[in-house]
Amino acid sequence: MLQPRFAGLFAFAATFLLFTIRILWHLQSLAFHTKWSAGLVGFCIAMEVVLAAALVLLVTGRGQPVLLLCIQAGAVFAPYLVVGQGWGLAGTALCASVLLAAPLRASWVLFAVVAVGDAVLAGYFHPSALMFAYALFVNVANGFAIFAIVRLAQLVRQTHEDGQRLADVEVEAERLRAADRLSTDVGTQLSTLVGQTRDALASPTVDHGRLTVLGGLAHRAAADARAIADIHRSPRPVGPAPRRQPPVGVELRFARWAHLLIVADFLATSVINMLWDGSAFEFTAAHIVILLAAALQLHIGSPREGGGAPRWWRLALATQVGLVVGMTLFPAPRDEISMFLLLAGGTAAVRMRPPWSWATPAAIAVACFAYSQHHEGVWTGGYTAASALYWAAVIYALHNLPEITRRLHATRDELTRVAVITERLRLARDIHDLLGFHLSAIKLKIELALRARETDPAATRGHLKQAQHSAEQALTEVRTFTTAGDSVSCRDELSAARALLEAWGATVTVSNDAGPLPRDVDNLMGIIVREAATNIIRHARPETCTFEITAAEGKVRVRVANDGADRPHVRADPCPAAGLANLRARIETLGGHLTADTEHDTFTLTASVAIDPAPALPMAPTGRAKCTADDAAVTVRTADRLPT
Repeated sequence: MLQPRFAGLFAFAATFLLFTIRILWHLQSLAFHTKWSAGLVGFCIAMEVVLAAALVLLVTGRGQPVLLLCIQAGAVFAPYLVVGQGWGLAGTALCASVLLAAPLRASWVLFAVVAVGDAVLAGYFHPSALMFAYALFVNVANGFAIFAIVRLAQLVRQTHEDGQRLADVEVEAERLRAADRLSTDVGTQLSTLVGQTRDALASPTVDHGRLTVLGGLAHRAAADARAIADIHRSPRPVGPAPRRQPPVGVELRFARWAHLLIVADFLATSVINMLWDGSAFEFTAAHIVILLAAALQLHIGSPREGGGAPRWWRLALATQVGLVVGMTLFPAPRDEISMFLLLAGGTAAVRMRPPWSWATPAAIAVACFAYSQHHEGVWTGGYTAASALYWAAVIYALHNLPEITRRLHATRDELTRVAVITERLRLARDIHDLLGFHLSAIKLKIELALRARETDPAATRGHLKQAQHSAEQALTEVRTFTTAGDSVSCRDELSAARALLEAWGATVTVSNDAGPLPRDVDNLMGIIVREAATNIIRHARPETCTFEITAAEGKVRVRVANDGADRPHVRADPCPAAGLANLRARIETLGGHLTADTEHDTFTLTASVAIDPAPALPMAPTGRAKCTADDAAVTVRTADRLPT
């Protein structure tokens, strides 16, 4: 119900029913006016179709508004020259259109001109002040009702789109805040590390103290990156809260004014019809019933904040229906008062619960058809039944569209919060996956340089050059953090992993038979290889490592195996990791699968994903990643229940 298409559907349904009523009104003229022919009725129906098409094009934003308004004006006023007295009340569509399309200041002036102009012509061809008043009330009430429903539907869609845009803005702001933290903390450490490594390589000898300082810088950079990732794993956003909108009230007042005009139209139409029959002073009781029916309708049918119902609404609705039905049938059938049954159907649709909420308007429509068909024929029966459905739809829309808008405003903050939390967890994942490899490589190379300092100065310088290269790569990824993940490729990561693990002393076997892959799949495979190599360094002392990438049956599969999982080793990063949890989240987002097994001293990581994946909808996270020492936990994710 919160979707914009619900509001658009009701606006379309009300417009469709309005023009259906108009067409049935012309068809019933065949039975009441001897001068009317099928050709004349066909001409009137054609003009109604032109009006409806122009209104739909105007609402959907297709076509030039000025041209469409001119076409509607011609379809409203020109038929008077052909049809004369049988044409009228077509200004409703044009009244709604000028309010929707014309500039604000001019729209109400044009609205009045159209309503009065159509009423003047109707009164001229049917010489009667009552006809002028009747046409004026119908144009104003119906035109404003259609305008109100369409405008409220547009507000629902606008609120929905604004909510999405607000979420996008907050997500982008969170991304920029993360990039700023990385640049300020990690970037500073890496810049210093690169500079001091360059100085160390430029000096004739590399002493132990300088290497210790470089190792300290690498550890601090890793600690800063880990701290920033932990901050983003927290479910509570850091930084400015999403901007809240003021309470929604304009839409509600708008709907109330529309409802007031509709009741005034029904009241005036009932009185005018009785005056037309010359019975205004003969049926004082009828006047009292009309006033009571109008007052009860204003009490129980007026839109309320939060969609609530007034006290004793059931008794008030039953009283209204009883008075109208009783006065309609006794002492003699009178159509003037029965009009309020049409509004009662809409009130029932709003106040009652299913199935009564739709069964009651349907029953009223059937009763109206049976009554009118019995007295005036089938076309009149269809006309009154369609009128009952039309006014039920109008009243229902006026009640529900402001409430939908209010709930969308309330839901927007929640949607933004969920979007920001999801982005924060993604950022934490990216920080870990994109920087973890380079930072581990830097620490490893510095450790190797320390070991080789006394025995192999050339190897020490080689390790320092590799550490400098890794630091420069990490610094580049920090500076381009928001897009760094897009540049990861499987082939490059395989080469980097082989070089790093061979420097660690392992024998590395690489097999890549997958061939060219889609960019997002190749990016994911590269991140898997990078994280697997990082985990090997952190959690094992391997002698052999194997990387296998294959493609078959529409899926690409990566398998990474290493021994030494149970051998004593100095962990490159003593902190609990979240690597496998991050990989599992990434792979499952693309509909893939990840397994991690340890047999004896061999750890095997296997991941598979479709080559042409259909991205799964991300679930809204409510928890944070919980990691164990074996790095095999998963991010806790549950679907947030949003207000409905």
